[in-house]
Amino acid sequence: MHIQFQTNELTPAPYAHAIEIQLKEEENELKVNFEITYLGREELEPDEIFQEGFTENDDLQWNGKLGKNWLSHFKNFSKKLTLTSKETLEEEEFYWNIAHEGKTGYPANEEDALQFTQELQQAIFEATETEAPLLITVLRIDKQEHQEINFEASFKNRTFHKNVGKESSSKKWEELNPFLKDIFSGEFRPDQALQKTPKKTGLYINLGDGLWYELGKSYLIQPSKVKQYLD
Repeated sequence: MHIQFQTNELTPAPYAHAIEIQLKEEENELKVNFEITYLGREELEPDEIFQEGFTENDDLQWNGKLGKNWLSHFKNFSKKLTLTSKETLEEEEFYWNIAHEGKTGYPANEEDALQFTQELQQAIFEATETEAPLLITVLRIDKQEHQEINFEASFKNRTFHKNVGKESSSKKWEELNPFLKDIFSGEFRPDQALQKTPKKTGLYINLGDGLWYELGKSYLIQPSKVKQYLD
């Protein structure tokens, strides 16, 4: 499979980018040739790029293999993939060109193709240590207990775990997106967050940025959206 993707005309630099991926099964693993190129940055000053969390050169090329979980996911994606023709694009539409099993075209279910590509991109970022695996920590403090709950997700391995103390439980990969959608549906206020590990009674969340957001103060969200994942 050969995937070519580019962000739409409305996506500004430094976020605008193009991705090219080649995928095939090899020795019960998924062989990947991945390349991402960021677009339009020559028009920006370095400080403008740094402020958005990027560096002066974030272009990346990677060749390697991902394990059996990725191979299984690739096979499922391939089976469901339907390609169609699209001669013109609106400014809000992404560019796609996917070649697979002798056919070339635009994915009929773009949402599935976008999720597949984004998760693969994140897996490559982990493989190259450009980014660390996802780690979200929830700290629950009251008179009875001081409980730390870690949610760890590896896109490279397609694994999702919940760790409470020394106990670890494996969760289905399909549960990750709903979890993230709920957690990030709240409003985070970094200027009101704590920089040190909390000691006082409350429910806190750390997204890996060194800040502790307190539910109801620096983290505004319907409490049930967080608490449903804790027990």
